[in-house]
Amino acid sequence: MSISKEQLEQRFRDKSYVELKDLVQLIEENFEFNVSQQRKEEQPTFTDEQKKRMTSVLFKDESVLDQLQQAQKDRKDGISTYSDSEEEFTKLLNEIVNQN
Repeated sequence: MSISKEQLEQRFRDKSYVELKDLVQLIEENFEFNVSQQRKEEQPTFTDEQKKRMTSVLFKDESVLDQLQQAQKDRKDGISTYSDSEEEFTKLLNEIVNQN
């Protein structure tokens, strides 16, 4: 995927500055992508539905469950490998049990 210099020059020939929105439009039109813009320092926000779907997928993954079970065993043996918060860890394990 590329755009030639000539295409860029032709597209922006009447502009002394190219705005971000112009570049986004160019990308969307030429590459058939939907482009969203978000500042780097902002954390992505997920809807409750997206969070539920991700949680469901993760907790059906055997390797994830194995890792959490190992973390639970390690925690009982005095080795903290998941979280510094006992409450968060217990909450996570309860969610796993309720999911299965």
